[in-house]
Amino acid sequence: MTGSGTVVLEDCHVATVDAAGSEYPAGHLVAEQGRIVAAGPGPAPPEYAAAGRIRGPGLLVTPGLVNTHHHLYQWITRGYATDDTLFGWLTTLYPLWARLSSDLLADAAAANLAWLALTGCTTSSDHHYVFPAGAGDLLEAEIHAARRVGLRFHPSRGSMNLGASAGGLPPDSVVESHDAVLAACQDAIDRWHDPSPGAMTRIALAPCSPFSVTAELMRDCAALARDKGVRLHTHLAETRDEAQFCRERFGRTPAEYIEDLGWLGPDVWLAHCVHLSGEAIGRIAATGTGVAHCPTSNGRLDSGIAPVRA
Repeated sequence: MTGSGTVVLEDCHVATVDAAGSEYPAGHLVAEQGRIVAAGPGPAPPEYAAAGRIRGPGLLVTPGLVNTHHHLYQWITRGYATDDTLFGWLTTLYPLWARLSSDLLADAAAANLAWLALTGCTTSSDHHYVFPAGAGDLLEAEIHAARRVGLRFHPSRGSMNLGASAGGLPPDSVVESHDAVLAACQDAIDRWHDPSPGAMTRIALAPCSPFSVTAELMRDCAALARDKGVRLHTHLAETRDEAQFCRERFGRTPAEYIEDLGWLGPDVWLAHCVHLSGEAIGRIAATGTGVAHCPTSNGRLDSGIAPVRA
């Protein structure tokens, strides 16, 4: 287990995420071919004597951080609609996002992912759901950006097909047809998804939200994802406006609506989840559904504070 593919970090503070929360104030960590194979107190064991060494006195070694929800393209419009809540912010920015191109997204993705890498993040998702006609291959653009930066990347092929003319929030200029979305999702999985252990690129399917996607598309994306063995992601219960929209349009809370569509389970993670009842929190927990906490976004848009402890 030695040689050029093995690196030892030692004389550093090692923090783990094992069940005991073990920490080693003057410890070591051994990585072989990109995988951690040993960690503990003191110097590395003698069998790693021939490995390359990095000393880290005064430094902390931790597992890489994981970014569970992001919109990389929004970096280029971050100065707009600074005083709006979510629905006003979206309606202001949809026309700008309709002019998105693959070159713009590549730049935004590279800048965001490089900044994440500097913060200690080693794995990032991205929820990209705006695919204007003629914009180029946007998913490919951000995947190549992630590969240049070197982060493990889980982009989701998002979608919107419920335009304003059909009672949705986004203008018709930024939505796709139901069949076009499913074809693009199938293509994204076939081209990019790598299910192998340690894969650097995996795809998820991510219809945007209850107010921008039809129930039919939500169900069909879930069926496709489960057939192909990929994960599911969407926004849920982000704002009171969303709760009102779901009550008026579906006669259900956002959590009830999404459960009716088969969107709770261990292969699903939901972004925000600020406005949930105790019953909804219980159902999310019982089904093993994940939640991405987004405090910066929720603060920026005055959405509220998610009940994270619950």
